[in-house]
Amino acid sequence: MKLNFQKEIASSQTTLPVVGVVAVVLWFVLPVEQMMPSFSTPDYGLWKDIPQYLQEGYFSLGISLSCAALAVYLMAELNNANVLLRVSSRMLSSMLAFLLTIVIVGHRFQPGSVVMILSLLSFFPLFSTYQLPSPLLSFTSHLLVSVASLVFPKLLWLVPVYWLIQGYFRAFSLRCLLASLLAVLLPYWFYGGIALVTDSWGDFLTHVCMVADVQWHDYAALDLRHVVTFAFLALLFVSGAVDFYVNQFLDKTRTRIIYNAIILYGLSIVLFILLQPQYLETLLPLLLMSTAMVFGHFFTLTHTRFSHIYCIVLLVMAAVVLAVQCVCDAHLMLRW
Repeated sequence: MKLNFQKEIASSQTTLPVVGVVAVVLWFVLPVEQMMPSFSTPDYGLWKDIPQYLQEGYFSLGISLSCAALAVYLMAELNNANVLLRVSSRMLSSMLAFLLTIVIVGHRFQPGSVVMILSLLSFFPLFSTYQLPSPLLSFTSHLLVSVASLVFPKLLWLVPVYWLIQGYFRAFSLRCLLASLLAVLLPYWFYGGIALVTDSWGDFLTHVCMVADVQWHDYAALDLRHVVTFAFLALLFVSGAVDFYVNQFLDKTRTRIIYNAIILYGLSIVLFILLQPQYLETLLPLLLMSTAMVFGHFFTLTHTRFSHIYCIVLLVMAAVVLAVQCVCDAHLMLRW
């Protein structure tokens, strides 16, 4: 009998509601280890001003769930605005909801939640620059990245990636470059002015210096749950990217170019994590975005016997990854 569950799931209008309900239940059921790394350090800029009670207990879960729901909605709108799939499907938003659910470290309100939302928003004007060198769109996209960098300064490392994407879109010019630089500087101009008035200039200088500060991490100290989660997401991303390049001739030119940009962005995040794994929890939501789009494309549009079997294997692996995280988090909670 021909396997067709993959196509049925991808085309069903009930997939997203079902995944959403399951996600909400698991969000509050799965164990979340509360002894998270401290985000009140110079590495996370203004995050130190977020009240501690919002980062703990049900407040943290509720806010992070709201951020996840907003991200899923933005993914659906991004798909609608750019026609990222050749068929009518909610698979990209469903895939993001699924991945956000199984990655338990994202169930806590942390800088990655804010960075994910603002980065997703930045994709709207960025993708709209396709063959349109608009300083306004360039300004808007980079402004969102710069605002996100207020809670994670090193996010500015991705600004050159946005420039490369605009160049690939044939939408980069001197005016766009100047607009992007102005957008990056604008939040810091306000921040610097406030710091000067409030006599916190030292904090501002520390924040700016953290953009260029590089501290190499001890890879042997990495947590098993983080390694397993990152490896699984990287596998999904690579699988989707390989399938896209094999079958990209089926997509329209604009869609192909946008997916190439998404893959470039995802590879940049993977490289970022490999070089600076101490920021893995903050960067995983950004990898989730790229993975959801690339692997969602594969899941929706590739229906072969191999793809069905492969997706079943990946589903089993997802259950194993979730189990490893639950065991590790439960162990840490009991030890605490």
